[in-house]
Amino acid sequence: MKLIDIGIDESDEALVAFQKKFLVYQGAFMSVGGILWGTLLLGFKVFPPAIIPYGYVLLTALNFWLFYKTKRFVIVRHIQTFISLLLPFALQGWLGGFEQSGAVMLWSILALASSATYLDARSSFFWLISFILFTLAAYFTDDYFKITFSHNWPQNVTQLFLFLNILFNGSIIFLLFLYYVEAQKSITKELIKTYGKLLNSEKLAVLGQIAAGVAHEVNTPLGAIKSSAEESSIAYSYNIQKMKGVLAKMTHEEKDIFVEFITSATPASETLTTIEERGKKRELRSGLEAAGIENARFIADRLVQVGLYEVTPAMKKLAALKQFEDLVMITYNLLNQQKNNMTIILAVDKAARVVKALKTYLHTTSSETPEPTNIKDNIETVLTIYHSRIKQGIKVIKQYDEVPNVNVFPDQMNQVWTNLIINAVQAMDNIGILTISIKKEDNYVVVSIKDTGAGIPKEIQSKIFDPFFTTKISGEGSGLGLDIIKRILSSHSAKISFVSDEGVGTTFYVKIPIKN
Repeated sequence: MKLIDIGIDESDEALVAFQKKFLVYQGAFMSVGGILWGTLLLGFKVFPPAIIPYGYVLLTALNFWLFYKTKRFVIVRHIQTFISLLLPFALQGWLGGFEQSGAVMLWSILALASSATYLDARSSFFWLISFILFTLAAYFTDDYFKITFSHNWPQNVTQLFLFLNILFNGSIIFLLFLYYVEAQKSITKELIKTYGKLLNSEKLAVLGQIAAGVAHEVNTPLGAIKSSAEESSIAYSYNIQKMKGVLAKMTHEEKDIFVEFITSATPASETLTTIEERGKKRELRSGLEAAGIENARFIADRLVQVGLYEVTPAMKKLAALKQFEDLVMITYNLLNQQKNNMTIILAVDKAARVVKALKTYLHTTSSETPEPTNIKDNIETVLTIYHSRIKQGIKVIKQYDEVPNVNVFPDQMNQVWTNLIINAVQAMDNIGILTISIKKEDNYVVVSIKDTGAGIPKEIQSKIFDPFFTTKISGEGSGLGLDIIKRILSSHSAKISFVSDEGVGTTFYVKIPIKN
């Protein structure tokens, strides 16, 4: 293990690892200073004071050994700061005061520099106050130490001491500061990289939700298309088999009536509820029975299914024929094919809208400048993508005024509306009223998204935009959603605010500037 890493655990974050390394560097540099001063004093045959600088080296070694064994960073750093602060003053006094020692107290400034890196304002101020008190004590007792421990250094020696203290302290402080800056740059890059990964994971989570929603939305019309196509295929096969034999037994007049019956029929396009459908079948059955038509229940069931609810004159004429039921089934199949074709057209249109919305949602502009964007269309894209999730228990109320386009990055704004809408849905536990309004206020387009959920407790309202803060259970959210929103809107010079009442709901307001 390297000396620089003696107190570092694998679980330490980058910032903590840096603080530990800085402490070791500070102790190592001051130990070099201790060896220098001890050697100088031995060279001048001043033996007793040499105990202090060499003692500093020994105490530092013991403290680092404690660091290696216990990993107790807080205790070790306070010990190191204490000896680094105290011993230079003690040596200064023993050497005869400020002037005769060449201001050796300057070494204690390194202790202050080290304490500032711990990002603990209380302890840093404590050491600053301690330094001030030691300095004042040294000032008021300087004459005493000058008389008591005078070594009568020649002026050139005291100047040498001062020169060395300034040179080494200045150099060490510069090197430590340089290391601090470079380390912070590295930590910042790592944090940006980590935050970028978190943003990507958040986007992937959103894409996962989108994929599930789109799969559901596309699967529904595909199922309708498949079902309609299968019914049409069965109807076609039946008509091919029956039509020739049935029509062969009919006169030209009867065929004309049959053609009139089919071509004059206008199937209803609305979808009936089960209760409504049963009522229509009873009415039609009664009409068929009144007209003397046999098997009225079977015929009524078939005709109501294709939207024929009344007994027409052509139907009465055809009812006298033996092949009437076959004609009803042929009619049922032909009209059902038409109904299936309409269903297929609607299903294809719905699938196309979902695909278009997905393409719009995932579109990432390559331009470095915002582009004019219709905010209503922007929000509608998100609502289309998440329709399957919202439609279950959420009633959406849209209050859209006519507003001008705004210059934004559409893909980024998609993310804003996605997070706000999904948050609102989750706040209501997927049951409630979601009100989205768009209006113009002064020189802003204002979008409000209101839910009828439980509201945000007052004690956490100030924290909801903090990164990684979340009230969701583990696995449901990373706590980055609102932080991402705030960053995106800030980059657009837009603002976000909210009003929340517990038990009533929450409304988020987004104000986007209108720029020409």
